[in-house]
Amino acid sequence: MLKNLLLFFFALLFVLAPRSAPPLFGEELHESGTALKTIVIDPGHGGTDIGAVGPTGALEKDVNLAIAKKLAALLSKKPGLNVILTREDDRFIALTDRTAIANDRGADIFISIHTNASLSKTASGTETYFMSFEASDDEARRLAAFENGVAELGETPVENQGAVDNLQLIFWDMQQTEFLNESSLLAEITQDNLRKVMKSDARGIKQAPFVVLIGALMPAILVEVGFITNTAEEKLITQAATQEKIAASLFKSISNFEKMIAATWGI
Repeated sequence: MLKNLLLFFFALLFVLAPRSAPPLFGEELHESGTALKTIVIDPGHGGTDIGAVGPTGALEKDVNLAIAKKLAALLSKKPGLNVILTREDDRFIALTDRTAIANDRGADIFISIHTNASLSKTASGTETYFMSFEASDDEARRLAAFENGVAELGETPVENQGAVDNLQLIFWDMQQTEFLNESSLLAEITQDNLRKVMKSDARGIKQAPFVVLIGALMPAILVEVGFITNTAEEKLITQAATQEKIAASLFKSISNFEKMIAATWGI
């Protein structure tokens, strides 16, 4: 009881404490003429964390990296835009370190790229997530548990609240509230474009407690580009041509998001 009261007290102090206004999109952008200056792309999994495995043995970590590199190549062509990959090869990066990279580099957008998995071999389609400590449904909760399930590799799953600092979670929740609208908008744009490219079931926009999104102090989304556990989709998403289409779709989504943000701030 005492611990909860102390947590509430410190959280209240955090809310009431005078803080400078958060940087707004467009504040320092008139010279460059762009609403986005730094984008961090996160190829999910890597190294000993292989992610999901397809029926023919395709590894999620490899598909994620291939798509991320193709997206980075497209974005790098935009003048004045700084593009950062959380990993550029097959190595393990802790989930919290991925978010820290985005925060440390002052990213305007954080996009984590994944392929989905299901016990049902017929499950298919794309999903786009943004952060919430409450999962939007049981399937979203299951997926978050899977993606967070690298505890044996040194991470702490978000469900294990006893191992996560409760006060830190409160602070993160308060800070991320500032970016929820932008994250929701980016997720909506991304999901719509992915659906058109993949021409498969649109499973919609969802929310879940992904560790990799916790603490991201910018609009942040996690994209599931297709089910690697579905034989047909595994074949598609492992093809370079499909990966290029997905990367182009994500590039278009980022560009559309930037235009909307620019229009909002009159750039």
